[in-house]
Amino acid sequence: MIQGFYMQSNNRFTIKYYDEIIKKAKSNDYVFVTVHEYFDLGCPTTGYFILRHDLDKHPQTLQKQLDVEISNGVRSTIYARVTANDYNVLSYPVLKMLRSAEDDGFEIGLHTNFVEYATINSLDPMKVLSMENELLSSFFDVRGLAPHRDLNYAYNSLPFIKRNWNQIKTIGFDYEAYDDQIFSSCVYVNEGFNPHLCWRNNAPEDVIETGVSIYMMTHNHWWYDENPFEEWR
Repeated sequence: MIQGFYMQSNNRFTIKYYDEIIKKAKSNDYVFVTVHEYFDLGCPTTGYFILRHDLDKHPQTLQKQLDVEISNGVRSTIYARVTANDYNVLSYPVLKMLRSAEDDGFEIGLHTNFVEYATINSLDPMKVLSMENELLSSFFDVRGLAPHRDLNYAYNSLPFIKRNWNQIKTIGFDYEAYDDQIFSSCVYVNEGFNPHLCWRNNAPEDVIETGVSIYMMTHNHWWYDENPFEEWR
């Protein structure tokens, strides 16, 4: 682990640490792009940094990360859920936050668990996905989707997306966030449990030293200023 970082070995996912990651990448001449922009560039293998947020729950905690990105002059991709029990994407504060983010240059995409939703409710998965995209696209310029799955991995949508991508593209998507091209061109960095919250494989500050392109996915509800319980949950 690089000396001088606020998080050394205790895996504390603070907003201060998030700011340090971005600043270190900028000092190493990384160019920050959204997921859609990265695909448009042809997925270069060096010098690019993609910031991705999967908005699973507690959307009120996302703004802290967005504020860090704005202060550093970088933008990210936010995947928002439509069929979710955890929040309503059309609620006054969530819609306002996401529309403001898109106006500021952030990308808004669909975070979908359409296979799970269709299975539980005895619906056609393609019709559910089309409905989700139509609703979210009524407010945002949606170009891509990223499948959502809970910790129990029930009804994972990704295999369905892989098998039916040619049909799914006709709904109006340009890309899916787990495309083989992006994973073969970047080092993927994300948090997870092993058994406690940590970086799954690579710490971003270590990968930055190599200069290879980085695809960093984070979950807003795991990042905080002082402690994980500072905001109402």
